[in-house]
Amino acid sequence: MQNAAQHAVDTQGRKAMLVVIKPSTGEILAVAQNAAADVDGPAATTGLYPPGSTFKIVTAGAAIDRDMATPNTLLGCPGTIDIGHRTIPNYNKFDLGTVPMAKAFANSCNTTFAELASRMPPTALTVAASQYGIGPDYTIDGLTTVTGTVPPTVNLAERTEDGFGQGKVLVTPFGMALAAATVAAGKTPDPHLIVGSQTTETGDHPTITPAMLDGLRSMMRMVVTNGTAKDINDMGDVRGKTGEAEFEGGSHAWFTGYRGDLAFSALIVGGGSSEYAVRMVKMMLSELPTDYLA
Repeated sequence: MQNAAQHAVDTQGRKAMLVVIKPSTGEILAVAQNAAADVDGPAATTGLYPPGSTFKIVTAGAAIDRDMATPNTLLGCPGTIDIGHRTIPNYNKFDLGTVPMAKAFANSCNTTFAELASRMPPTALTVAASQYGIGPDYTIDGLTTVTGTVPPTVNLAERTEDGFGQGKVLVTPFGMALAAATVAAGKTPDPHLIVGSQTTETGDHPTITPAMLDGLRSMMRMVVTNGTAKDINDMGDVRGKTGEAEFEGGSHAWFTGYRGDLAFSALIVGGGSSEYAVRMVKMMLSELPTDYLA
């Protein structure tokens, strides 16, 4: 697993990282980064980056948990939306009209999830993120890790931007892999690197609910079958969420998800389109036996 992940990141010229966790046990199966990323130290487990649309996993889960929407709830996905003093655009201002939340998720509508976040209380996304293990700290033998930071905000524009992973939200590839493992397993596993070692966790960590799990699992599958990660649809029952996190001068390419008992998060720093992160995960999976942890 480590070799497959390492070979995949080594194909990239830009800084690239992959973290793989076994959801059923919390075993950390791979922590890989290429030579370009090595300049920043252990970036795969400690480097904080805006998650972009991969964070819609958290926003959608919060909306389900708060009875604001289900995957079938019809929501607007306009090309742009004005919230407070901020105009939020979709990628190239694409407009789907009114669609089920599942379709908005699969096609990565920023406007839909910005609007949902704008109606949530200041701590909603902070609490929701902690349900996936993002926010708490883990002390893991043999590995230094950070999950991420999702600060509460009373600022409407910030909360709106947080809803689609821009704003003040920051995560590590390790944190997003843990989030995917949570959806796969139905609870956040205790991540560990060394067999028999004990991991300690500090910070609030409420349980993820069955309604959130059911909704997210189906929507993350739709991302692969009918959405932004179609490139990987021939690699088995992959479920995930793509993301492009904008920064001044470019965007990061993300793909976070799981297949069976294998949860992953891939990041190419400044990689542009998320399709490159999807292809990097596909390259990793293609090097494994067909049914490996499937």
